Amino acid sequence: MAAVPQIEGLTVESMLELAKTSAAALRHLPDERDWDGLNRKWVADILYTVERAKFEKLIKDAVKARKERLEEKHNLNVEMRPEFA
Repeated sequence: MAAVPQIEGLTVESMLELAKTSAAALRHLPDERDWDGLNRKWVADILYTVERAKFEKLIKDAVKARKERLEEKHNLNVEMRPEFA
């Protein structure tokens, strides 16, 4: 993966939580006690290679959650009149 998106909610910790559910990903990671300070891009590369579908879903979920927070925060939700729905 060339670049890891910088999205609120897409943290190394959330990536490592995903890795815990995958035996294939865990084979490529150090012991859990050594996870402090792992490089974000390196972890993302492993997950993108081994668990592509799950990792892409994690990214999409983080993007969706961020979008919803921004819409709520900046009052960007537009209500449609019932006669046009």
